[in-house]
Amino acid sequence: MFKKKYIKEQSILYLFKVLITLVFAGTLYYYWMRFVNPTIPTPFYQWGNYLLLALFIGIYVGFVKVYGGFMVGTATVSDLIFSQIIAIMFLQGVCWVIFSLLSYRLVSVVPFLLMFLAFSAFAVLWVIIIDTIYFKLHAPKRTIVVFNNVDAYVSLKGIRSMDKRFKVVRTVNSEKTSLEELFSYLRRLDAVFLCGVPADYRNEVVKYCIAHAKVAYIKPKISDTIIRGGRTIQLMDVPVYRCKRSNMSLIFSMSKRVFDVLLSSVAIVISSPIMLLTALAIKLDDHGPVFYRQERLTLNGRVFRIIKFRSMRCDAEKDGVARLAEDNDDRITKVGRFIRKCRIDELPQIFNIFLGQMSMVGPRPERPEIAREYEAEMPEFALRLQVKAGLTGYAQVYGKYNTTPYDKVQMDLIYVANQSFVEDLRLLLMTFKILFVPSSTEGVGANQRTAQRKK
Repeated sequence: MFKKKYIKEQSILYLFKVLITLVFAGTLYYYWMRFVNPTIPTPFYQWGNYLLLALFIGIYVGFVKVYGGFMVGTATVSDLIFSQIIAIMFLQGVCWVIFSLLSYRLVSVVPFLLMFLAFSAFAVLWVIIIDTIYFKLHAPKRTIVVFNNVDAYVSLKGIRSMDKRFKVVRTVNSEKTSLEELFSYLRRLDAVFLCGVPADYRNEVVKYCIAHAKVAYIKPKISDTIIRGGRTIQLMDVPVYRCKRSNMSLIFSMSKRVFDVLLSSVAIVISSPIMLLTALAIKLDDHGPVFYRQERLTLNGRVFRIIKFRSMRCDAEKDGVARLAEDNDDRITKVGRFIRKCRIDELPQIFNIFLGQMSMVGPRPERPEIAREYEAEMPEFALRLQVKAGLTGYAQVYGKYNTTPYDKVQMDLIYVANQSFVEDLRLLLMTFKILFVPSSTEGVGANQRTAQRKK
């Protein structure tokens, strides 16, 4: 009975995904057949047209997957709409380029702009309908939260805002709650969140959940992230996880460097007008220096001087103390506030990338003094430096400026364990999305610590 219900629910959601895909790809296919194909020197015939339709579908599905536009039930309505619109924008852009190349001319952008508006409106309607259907089919999971210490409990505070997905009915401390007592609660519930609990306790809970069709959500420790990134090997008849320091192959290392040089060169040319205007605005604002140079750490702890547009007053750290930017920080200038929100202050780092001091993708470079503060309480922070520092990375795409250092380390280690050319491309595409998400640049709170206790 449970399996039939699950299949029915998944089929409904799948049909809605197929619907939006066919609407977008079908509309572009109609435009191709009606207005473009008849005008090109060598018109396409049956299989050529079918191949283009398949290409339209592949482009849309690929971009939607990258931006999470099908993550119904997991992402918020606004995030789904935003992801769909970005995917539509890329779909339209790629199709315009294809049509222009096949026509040996620049086709009119007007139909594409009209289709973009129509597609966006349809995407908004689609998201609202499918989100409503999903939560009609899936009632909020009755959930228990199990934590080991206060810091671990606070880190899960966000699940209480996910009231459409979870209904937290009980919160317990693993040190004061036996497994038998926890299992007695779980029998009447749907899910459990485990945060910071001891490994032996956690293992028993996970096995119980699997055996009794409950859902376990686990906030991993850094050691879990490292193990998860290890390679599974077979030693005789024993399955083993092999975990070792990151060591890029020569081919991947060379390919990554070539990619960095090519992309940074193009970026320098394209962004030069923006950089010139930004430099002028900073100079006119307070007549201070345009650039801000600062020592940062990269691969294996090497120190280099990062280049950024200055967004703070010249005397921002006159006391010599390194501090992260806070919410409503009065050290930030008027121009600085704008360029930080738009990430324009980061643009000069493409020169660091061109010179080989940074990569396009990798953990963000930290200041030596702040890194020492983190490492004093969390030695694992140094593990980020297994790879070259980057302009963007896993922590920048999925975290925020004020995400805790502990969580940022975990995100960076996920990247270290999963480096690939495809992953770099995916993270670069995802970076385009966060440029339009204001919350990603939130400063740390006035009372928020910079270093976190080891969990």
